[in-house]
Amino acid sequence: MEYTLTQKWLRQNIQPYPSKERVYSDTDAALSRYPSLRPKSDVYTYDDGRTQLLLCLHGLIPISYRGASYNIPVAIWLTRDYPAQPPIVYVVPTSDMLVKAGKCIDVSGRCNIEYTQNWSRKSEGCSLSGLVESLQDYFSREPPVYAKPKQVARPPSGSPQYAQKPPPPLPTSTRPEQPSSQPSNRPVLPPKPGYASRFTSHSPSPSLSISSPIPSISPPQSQFRFHDARSSGPPPRPPPPVIAPPPNLPPNFTNTLPPHALTQPLQPPGVSPPPPVLNLLDEESVDISSSGPVQGPSTFSPPPRPPNPELLRLHDQVHQKLTSELASLAQALSLDAERLRAQQSDLLLGEPAIRDEMARLEAVRDVCRNVSGRMRSTVDQTERNMSELRRKGDPEVDELVCSTTIVHNQLINLVAEDNAIEDTIYHLHRALNSGRIDLERFLRTIRILAEEQFMKRALIEKIQSGVPMSMSMGSPWS
Repeated sequence: MEYTLTQKWLRQNIQPYPSKERVYSDTDAALSRYPSLRPKSDVYTYDDGRTQLLLCLHGLIPISYRGASYNIPVAIWLTRDYPAQPPIVYVVPTSDMLVKAGKCIDVSGRCNIEYTQNWSRKSEGCSLSGLVESLQDYFSREPPVYAKPKQVARPPSGSPQYAQKPPPPLPTSTRPEQPSSQPSNRPVLPPKPGYASRFTSHSPSPSLSISSPIPSISPPQSQFRFHDARSSGPPPRPPPPVIAPPPNLPPNFTNTLPPHALTQPLQPPGVSPPPPVLNLLDEESVDISSSGPVQGPSTFSPPPRPPNPELLRLHDQVHQKLTSELASLAQALSLDAERLRAQQSDLLLGEPAIRDEMARLEAVRDVCRNVSGRMRSTVDQTERNMSELRRKGDPEVDELVCSTTIVHNQLINLVAEDNAIEDTIYHLHRALNSGRIDLERFLRTIRILAEEQFMKRALIEKIQSGVPMSMSMGSPWS
C-alpha cells in the first residue's frame, strides 16, 4: 500500500503515542473527511506548566449559522493518553475576532462540549471525526467567536486631539468690553511656562496673553474643543478650514482669552459669522434662538466612557481566581514551612546523637581490629603447625601409646597381651558352644593360654610392686 506525504508524516510523528494505530486511523479519517484541517507537531503547555510535544489538528471547521456559512478556526491537541483521554480543543480566533465565552467555552478559547465530557466513559465509541462533527453542530447553534468592534483611530499621543467642531462665533450683538477689575464667570487657566514663553515672544501687543497667529480665532468667549476618540456617537460635521494651533500644545490646554484682552474682533471684515453650534457634551445648553449675548460654553471635559461590564466581570473573576490561588498557595507554603522547621529541629537534635553513635562505633571498630589481629596471629600459628605435621607425616600406632621409661613400656605391653589372651579365651568359649571345635582341642588350647596369661600377670604384679605408689596402676583384673 502506497502512502501519501501526509500519511507518511503521520507515521513518523505518532511514534511517542502508545496507541499508534488508533491515533493514525482516527487522524487520517478526520483529515480525509475535513480537508480544511491540517496536522502539525508542536509543543503544548499544560495548565500546571508542563510542556509536551503533541500532535495537533488545526484549521477551519465550516458551520452554517442563520443561513450563512462561516469558518471557525480551531486547534485540536491529541494527548499521549489518546484515546483513553479526550483531545484538547481550542478556538483560535484571528486578529479581527474575539472569543465568545459561554457554557462550554472559556475566555481562553478552550472548548469542553458534551462530547468531550462523555469521552472518558465510552472512549471506544469516540473518534476525532465524531468530535469535529459535534463541534460543527455546537458551533452552528452557538458560534464561539464574534467580530471585533471597530475602533476609531486615535491620533498619535504626542499631538493634541482638537475638536472637529468649529468654535461658536460671535453673536450678532457684540459683547461689550468689560473692565479688567470685573471677575469673570470662570477663572482663566494660566499657561504653562514653556508655552507662554513661546507664544508671547511673537505677541504684537502687550495686552494679549496669547499671540494671535491664528486669523480665524473666535471671540473671547470661544474655546477650543477636543474630541474624545472613545465616544461612540456619530462623527461631527466637517468644520470650516481653520489654521491648526501649534502642535506642541497639550491635549488638555484650553486657549481661553479673557474679555479684556482684545480691543477689536479678529475676524476679517465683511465675513458674516456662522450660526453658533450647540455642543451636546457641554454641561450648560446654549439657546441659539435667543437674541441676547451668547454665554461661553463650559470648559468641563466630556464624561469618560463607561468601562466595559464584560471586562469588569473578567477582571473580577481573575481577581477572585488569583486570590483563591494565592490563599491555597500560602496555605501550602505554610504547611511546607512547618514541615521543614520540624525537620530542621530533628536534624539539629540528631547531631549530638549521631556524634555519640559515631564515637561508640569507633570504639567497637578498635576492639574488632584488636580481636581480628589476635585471631589472625592464631590462624597463622595454626597454619604453621599444620604444615609441620604434614611434613612429619602420619605416626605409627605403636608410637602413639608409649611411656617415658622402658619399664612402663613393658608394663603397657604386658597389659595389652593379658587383655588379648582374655579376648581369645572368650572367643574359644563361643566356638565350643557353637560346635566349631571339640572339647579336647578347646581344653588343650585353654590350658596353654591360661599358663601364658598367668605368667604375664605375675610379671605385671612384679613390675607394679617395684614402681612408686604415685605411678602404680591398679590391677586390670582386680
